[in-house]
Amino acid sequence: MERMLTMPEVNRSKKLREKKGDEKMKVLEYRFAIAPIFHFIANKSMEAGLHLCDGHAKQTVQLFMNDAASEKGKKRIGAIQYEGSNDYTAKEPCIVSWRFERALLPDGLKQDLEAITAFRRDQNEEPSINPNAQSIAFKFEALTDAAKETIEAITAVLKKHARS
Repeated sequence: MERMLTMPEVNRSKKLREKKGDEKMKVLEYRFAIAPIFHFIANKSMEAGLHLCDGHAKQTVQLFMNDAASEKGKKRIGAIQYEGSNDYTAKEPCIVSWRFERALLPDGLKQDLEAITAFRRDQNEEPSINPNAQSIAFKFEALTDAAKETIEAITAVLKKHARS
């Protein structure tokens, strides 16, 4: 099981490598990135070719298609964000949301993400999958086998479109 980082171990805006068995996993050093699933999703986003930027948003990492897009001030395509707690020092966040802004996605990417229904929660009210909601959102509470499978499927879609 991955260990949680303590607050003194995490600083802002840097990445480092942490040895994890035979694999190396990037651990984001944002002061709020404390849950293993947050790091896992961030790593998979980078593996897919996305650029991550904190954007000085509270408990959120912004997602861009590439470095140039974020440097030129282009809009993000999505974000990784904690939900369930505004004060993680009082209560650890219980949900990590990996969301993609429908209006900012190329059509093919949007269609492929829409086809993934596991862990979907586009809005907090029912129905959880809503094509009229602002975002295509996937919400995870733990790094289970089912969550990993869905995250890998999303990563494959992102890789396909990042390279096209």
